[in-house]
Amino acid sequence: MNFLCNRGVRRFLWPWLLLAGTWPGAAASGAAPAKVAAENPMLAGVFPTIVRIEAIQLRPSDGRLTKRWSGGSGVIISAQGHVLTNCHVTEDGDFFRGYLYDGSHVEAKLVGQDALTDLAVLQLDLTPRAKNAAPLVVAKFGDSNALVVGEEVFALGSPGFLSQSVTRGVVSNPSLVLPEQTVGRMMLRGEDVGMLVRWVLHDARIFGGNSGGPLVNARGEIVGINEIALVGLSGAIPSALARVVADQLITKGRVTRGWSGLTVQPRLEADGEAVGVIVGDVAVDSPAARAGFLPGDIIFACDGQAIEAAEEKAVAHFNRLEASQLPGNDLIVDFQRAGKKQTARIKLSVREPARADDAELRTWGAVTRDLTSKLAREERLPDARGVWLENVQPAGPSGQAEPVLRRGDVLISVDGRRVGSVAELRSLTDELMAGAPKGVRVVLATVRRDGALISSVVELRLQDERNFPPQARKAWLGVASQPLTTKLSARLGIKADGGVRLTRIYPGTKAETAGLQVGDVILAIDGTAVPARRQEDTDVLTRQIRQYRSGTSARFSLWREGKATEVNVTLEEQPVPSAEMAWWQDPHLEFSARDIAFDDRVKLQLSPTAKGALVESAIPAGWAALAGLRADDIVESAGGTRVEALEDLKQARDRAAKGGQDWWVLLVRRRGQTLFVEINLKPAKPRP
Repeated sequence: MNFLCNRGVRRFLWPWLLLAGTWPGAAASGAAPAKVAAENPMLAGVFPTIVRIEAIQLRPSDGRLTKRWSGGSGVIISAQGHVLTNCHVTEDGDFFRGYLYDGSHVEAKLVGQDALTDLAVLQLDLTPRAKNAAPLVVAKFGDSNALVVGEEVFALGSPGFLSQSVTRGVVSNPSLVLPEQTVGRMMLRGEDVGMLVRWVLHDARIFGGNSGGPLVNARGEIVGINEIALVGLSGAIPSALARVVADQLITKGRVTRGWSGLTVQPRLEADGEAVGVIVGDVAVDSPAARAGFLPGDIIFACDGQAIEAAEEKAVAHFNRLEASQLPGNDLIVDFQRAGKKQTARIKLSVREPARADDAELRTWGAVTRDLTSKLAREERLPDARGVWLENVQPAGPSGQAEPVLRRGDVLISVDGRRVGSVAELRSLTDELMAGAPKGVRVVLATVRRDGALISSVVELRLQDERNFPPQARKAWLGVASQPLTTKLSARLGIKADGGVRLTRIYPGTKAETAGLQVGDVILAIDGTAVPARRQEDTDVLTRQIRQYRSGTSARFSLWREGKATEVNVTLEEQPVPSAEMAWWQDPHLEFSARDIAFDDRVKLQLSPTAKGALVESAIPAGWAALAGLRADDIVESAGGTRVEALEDLKQARDRAAKGGQDWWVLLVRRRGQTLFVEINLKPAKPRP
């Protein structure tokens, strides 16, 4: 199975339990509507509600947020264009597009996502649709609690980011709880999805890209949102849960739940009883701690509802009872301690997200996060103030600090000033970098590491440095050559102890004017032999030429067409090397460019009159690279304006940024042909 695991799931799940997943590297044009058999009106009614979702996801790597295309599925649940899908489809997403049943596509924005249930809602932007366009077809919810084993179901979606598809099967288990002992935990953004979800297990096949697509019953009603593949079977989040979560995401943008601070486990086998759950942990200073709960307490009921079933199902039931309450409500818990039954009242507080969003700080060369209460507890931190370093660029400011900063460090102060969050660090960094000499500022950072406070000297930089001092111009001959080895000399019939064979005469040079030809063998210069005899003697001629002043004439002794001859050549000044050409870096689109150097014309076989700006590098998984821009591309026009040199490209970029354009279209020359590259400027917004 080539399904893409979520990062968290990859760490905790067995290989045979995988997310149906997003489809990486997805790119496909809108397809024509699928034809549905006339004898199946149910599918004809539900197929138009399926949306193929295209996303650009940001993932931390080497101290930056790298970008990748991915795809998944969703289902339209409102006439306003709300689309229900999986959180692992939208996770870390920065740009979304929905492909509709009629082949059209529109952009979408994230309304909200809930990692604990792996559900999310997108809002389609319907404004570009034609006024006479047909209204959206909206799917209806069914009752997943009414599902029975053997009932027929259909899984719909867009596997592999292809057009809509359907598979048929039956319900295998309407209320599946994954056993942690054999399967592990399903972790998403730091949340254990299995805490609340009891999956609808069925045998309708789902594949990579099916994630977020609906599972429907024979009446075409949503009874689940497909999510995982399990040993040839498939799992869907029940509609009874999905509908409640979707409603809260649409109205509030998030799901609000109560939190007690209790972590419960299945009853221990050593107890000999299977009723209820046992308290495994009580968070410090939590509502449960204030209510007096201790590890080992046995909980039998919450708010008068007995904990049903046993083992993992009992744990999931307790978690649902707790999570169904709002912050500020009282949770009445019946429990037993040391054989004595008791009742306690817990005033619930707000259940915070387990993990904050990633934030890239280029000046630090690191991807950072705000601390959450859960992360602070897991890392045994004294409080949740500070900035978590999630990923560090080895060659960046944090990776080159003394001592180096690393993943898991918690930055708490800079130059003696406390830092409590990413926003505070960003603001302080902007203040420190304002007016910094040459865009560089050395600071003293204090980080928590393994219980200790470490001081580190960090050289903050606004962007990568490029500083190549100009070099004195030496004499130069406009040719390319190869050493005259013993074997080559013998094959050419030349009786000489060394020399170089000319392989190319650069057009427009003094060498061409003097009449040097490809195949000429230079044996000596002004009577001094050219001692190139081995393959590694490639720079012997260059070193010998550099002994002259540019503008002087030299006599070249040649072997040409079987006889010796001499040619006088005026030596030129060495062309400006590529390292000294005007250079520019776009930190937001993540590429650099420069003026075309003579070496570039030689390497890329460009004409002497070719104009444009050369793309020196496009950072892998950056915005420009994602759009298809490549190193060695020659940009000939940008935004419809001719680019003759680097300055033209820079001005075109400024116009695109100030004009609020959504797309920046470049015409580039690549390997002898031209093509258009369009960069989406919407998601590539400035990031410090």
